[in-house]
Amino acid sequence: MLGAVALAGVAFTANPAVAAPTATASSGEASVLAACEAGTGNGKVKARESVKIRKSKSVSSTALGLFPKGKTACSLKNEKASKWYDDWCGQGSDQWDYISYKGTKGWVPTTCIVTA
Repeated sequence: MLGAVALAGVAFTANPAVAAPTATASSGEASVLAACEAGTGNGKVKARESVKIRKSKSVSSTALGLFPKGKTACSLKNEKASKWYDDWCGQGSDQWDYISYKGTKGWVPTTCIVTA
């Protein structure tokens, strides 16, 4: 029984490190994020359905967190990826948005968001 408790403790302490990326925003990203959070920017987006926030522009990239359906985040930039993704949120594309949602910054497929 103690072995199971110890394993559960290790798993618990390891998870927050994955869910809380330490990347800092560049000055350009910081200004967009500040404008978005102040309500003066045009970078607010809403999740069409729940989607994982990824470390890089790839559906197989490490998941950093979840952007839940109907929630709002700040879109910091939009870029093309080198690979096309098929049928995410009802469509395929090569466009990704770099978002900030509750302190987690990462990439989501553009087809999974709408302008808020």
